[in-house]
Amino acid sequence: MCEHTQAAAAFWVPPKAQAKAVPDAETIQQLLTVLGDRAPLFRDAVETAAKHTPQEPWYMAMIGADPAAQGQGHGAALLRSGPAEADAAGLPVYLESFEPSNLAFYEHFGFTVREELRLPGGGPALWGMWRGPAGSH
Repeated sequence: MCEHTQAAAAFWVPPKAQAKAVPDAETIQQLLTVLGDRAPLFRDAVETAAKHTPQEPWYMAMIGADPAAQGQGHGAALLRSGPAEADAAGLPVYLESFEPSNLAFYEHFGFTVREELRLPGGGPALWGMWRGPAGSH
């Protein structure tokens, strides 16, 4: 499910669709071409993250805003409205962040750090964050 404002977008994956959210062969080939020698490192990082992504919650796969519009509430609007279907179903929401500066932002919306991973090959830290269904946090 893609949700957006005029300057931001978020991609939410419901539990039953997570297996379908993998890229097709053409997209994978394009990624390999773009990544070149770094493709194996990228693959290892994705596999490491996937091993730690819980399957039962809704998953916020991506959120981003136009840099010129950051700080204007677009991301906040998406984080308030996006989990509504998960809340209605009584399910938690999971997200991952590579940016330590974003952790407090997500915590403001009820997310807590569930784990911190170090990606292979000297990759960055990845924080897995969890938010229980409405009324549980």
